[in-house]
Amino acid sequence: MRIGLREVDFYGYFLVFMVLAFVVLHTESQLALAAESTDSGGDSLFENQIRSMTALKPPLKPSGDIRFQDNQDGTVADSKHGLMWKQKDSYQEKKEWTNWEAAHLYIEKINENKFAGYSDWRLPLRKELLTLYEENKSIPWFYYWTTNEVHIDPIFGYTSCCFWTSEEHKEIYAWHVNFLRGKSYPSIKKGKKNQAAGSASLSVIRAVRGVGVNLELKPEAQPEVQPEVHLGN
Repeated sequence: MRIGLREVDFYGYFLVFMVLAFVVLHTESQLALAAESTDSGGDSLFENQIRSMTALKPPLKPSGDIRFQDNQDGTVADSKHGLMWKQKDSYQEKKEWTNWEAAHLYIEKINENKFAGYSDWRLPLRKELLTLYEENKSIPWFYYWTTNEVHIDPIFGYTSCCFWTSEEHKEIYAWHVNFLRGKSYPSIKKGKKNQAAGSASLSVIRAVRGVGVNLELKPEAQPEVQPEVHLGN
């Protein structure tokens, strides 16, 4: 069976057309995914693999807890302990993980800008953060292929799992609070280049203002290093 020259040309053109069509469709698909990732808050440091900001998130059902009041200015008032919290954590806002030293720069910035009209924002103490941990409340927190539960009131939205405190520990460490377990752990204050922290913790910032009342830090056995969620695991 012989194939004529015209048929060869036809098949050649058809093959080129199919290749070009594939390239165009693939490019458009990649651009669409990139746009979707950007809109939902991609994590460029980890190539959008941290699903806490890229996974689809339906609206959270309010808890109805009268303890918390949404002030409609980006802050939440806690009537039980007399504190005012920034409603969004620093990762929700900036889509960046941060080490402890950078956390102080973040606080300085929001005070310079007088966020919500105030200039006395600060990093919280451990005992202050731990008052937000409520085991009977949960928000899904996605990490790679796993889904975890952050135990905090849904008034704070799809928040992160771990938060820096103002308290230092043995020079190179600072305390943070993990809302997956409701425990505090020391973590390295300053990370290596392009890392969130030396121990690769996922800690971010939830700023607070005011003086808490009736706060007690319950004694608990504390590890010397932070054994929690690590990047790349």
